Amino acid sequence: MFTVRNYKVVAAANSAKGEPSLALPVSLQQLTEGKKKYAIRSLSSGRYLDGRNPGMDDPLLSDGSRDPLSDAHLQWIIRPISNTKNVFSIRSVSSGRLLNGRNPGMNDVKISDGTRNPETDMYLQWQIIQLTENTFALLSQSSGQYLDGRNPQLDTPILNTESWDPYSNVYLQFSIFALD
Repeated sequence: MFTVRNYKVVAAANSAKGEPSLALPVSLQQLTEGKKKYAIRSLSSGRYLDGRNPGMDDPLLSDGSRDPLSDAHLQWIIRPISNTKNVFSIRSVSSGRLLNGRNPGMNDVKISDGTRNPETDMYLQWQIIQLTENTFALLSQSSGQYLDGRNPQLDTPILNTESWDPYSNVYLQFSIFALD
């Protein structure tokens, strides 16, 4: 068992893979503080959102074999957008790039260079919706589409262009874990 300040990381078998899994996700209230590094894990695939290296603009979904506590590619800084409710920017620690929600109808997720201002650029703004105590959906403010964590065989996240309900669709559900 690892301990990260007040959060515990529990090494547990993840179905048949024997991958480590995190326990005790954050609450929406903790996200509004905007001071921590987080890991974002899809409930449908069990994969972590991966911000890649500088110069790469396609995020990945990386399997649970890598430790988000020590792997900057799996770490994100989530900061609240001023004068909004539950709207945030999501910046990769490894690349410095921001998760980009694109235009309506586009389903390929991008990470945009860090020079754009998420306070004024709605493409870089995400509403984080708390579905249950430990489950969230990420809704792009530019496209109106949810981030889709796919299934375990796929390693590229998409923006879901269907009218799926995040409360009943595991593909649109994520856990967010504080890392520091």
